[in-house]
Amino acid sequence: MTAADAGVSAGGGTAPEAPRPRRFTVAPFVLPIGFAQIAVWESALVATLLAVHGVLPAKLVVTVLAVLVVVSTSVRFAGRHLAGWALTWVSYRLLQHDERRQAADPLRVLAHDFRLRQHVDRAGNRFGVAGVGDGWTTVIRLREGVEPDVAKVLDLLRAACDNPEIPLAGAQLLVRTSFGERTYLVAVRYRASEAPLAALARGDGEAGELRATTRAALALMGALAKAGYGSTLLEAGELATELRATLGADAPAPVADGWRSWSAGGTAQAGFVPLTREDVPVLLTSTARGAALTVGSFTLRRNRFGRLTEEVTLRLVRYAGTRRPPRTRDLDVPVVPLYGRHAAAVRRTLPLALPG
Repeated sequence: MTAADAGVSAGGGTAPEAPRPRRFTVAPFVLPIGFAQIAVWESALVATLLAVHGVLPAKLVVTVLAVLVVVSTSVRFAGRHLAGWALTWVSYRLLQHDERRQAADPLRVLAHDFRLRQHVDRAGNRFGVAGVGDGWTTVIRLREGVEPDVAKVLDLLRAACDNPEIPLAGAQLLVRTSFGERTYLVAVRYRASEAPLAALARGDGEAGELRATTRAALALMGALAKAGYGSTLLEAGELATELRATLGADAPAPVADGWRSWSAGGTAQAGFVPLTREDVPVLLTSTARGAALTVGSFTLRRNRFGRLTEEVTLRLVRYAGTRRPPRTRDLDVPVVPLYGRHAAAVRRTLPLALPG
């Protein structure tokens, strides 16, 4: 235990519960429906009506094209419709030419501007703060052996994001399971561009931003302690260790971003998203058959309108020697693979509460 417990390290948590059998039967082949889809369907309908009434020539051609447009933007296969898969393929091919993917360190490939600071407060407590982009993240680790009420922890994350003193850009609960051992990590992300007063009130420049980030994390630790969950705010070295453990690659190694999997350091990794969020705690604590590492991530982040959005991502890791990458059948919950987007899934399932 480090001095980062800051007076809120007491608490034990609840005893582990026996796994509950859960069966999901929802298989949405159309939902969710976005505003862009509705706009496309309306345009196709208008074009069809104009063709039928003789305003547009080639009635048959226009009608057939309209039907194809509706079908290609409605029926989903593996979580995406045909138009979505086409865009995913184009994006995937373009990203293959990104020179930043040639970095030797997998962490730098996923977050090329990653930086790590050791912040020391006035009492001498040391806290690790990771910077990616224009934001800073601190990571809280729940005590070993603690099996929290996941739903309660998620409520605490929502309350922390809406704290008027230090509004957060995002927060994340990450559950990492490896060979039966489970680790709970909570990440808190602050961006001065979204809440500048919180940093200005604590100093100028980077120092104020680091103080605001750690202060928000300590406040969340206090809330966790009141709920009965002891925790530790990680120092820089501990944070680096947890990042490597969650990534599944201990040493710098070449990275290969394939369509069906992402690999680095002798691992084959694949990301998945659930078909339904009926029971988020079950999703986050799921384990996969044959996987050396299973990571479940629930992330809260603000959209362009400042509203909190939720995102659930699962990642499976297999080590060298396996004949195939992780697949959906390895999990007992209904998921769809993130083909062509596995690198983004690995990034989202790091304990940094990063935007998608």
